[in-house]
Amino acid sequence: MFLRRYICFLVFFLVFTSCMGKGYVLPEKELATLPAVKIMELAAEEYQANEFDRAIYYYEYVRKNLTNDYENLAWATYEIGFIKYQQGKYKEALSYFDEVITINSPNNAPLILAAQMKERIQKKISKK
Repeated sequence: MFLRRYICFLVFFLVFTSCMGKGYVLPEKELATLPAVKIMELAAEEYQANEFDRAIYYYEYVRKNLTNDYENLAWATYEIGFIKYQQGKYKEALSYFDEVITINSPNNAPLILAAQMKERIQKKISKK
C-alpha cells in the first residue's frame, strides 16, 4: 500500500515538475490570482535563470494589469529597461528608463537607478 502511494506521488511529482520546466510561464488567468510581490518574484527568478523573455513576460503583466501599483510599476519598467540594456538594445532601454522617471512611485530607488542607467547609455552611445 505504501509503495503504491509512493509511486503515485512520484509519478504526479514528475509530471508536475516537467510542466514547470523550460518555456513554462503562468497564464494570465493564474497571475490574476497572485499578489504583485509574487509576480515580481517570479520575474526575478526568471531573470536570475537568464530567462529574459520569461522575466519580461511577468514584468509586462505587472505593467499592463497593475497600473495603480506605482512602486511595482516603476520597478517592473526599470527591470525591463535593464534587461534591454544587458541585451545591447540601448534605444529600447532608454525608452523604458524614460518611462520610469515619469512614474510617481513612492520609492525613489527605481527612478534614481533609471536616471543613472540613462547616463551610462548616453555615454556608451556618444563613444560610438
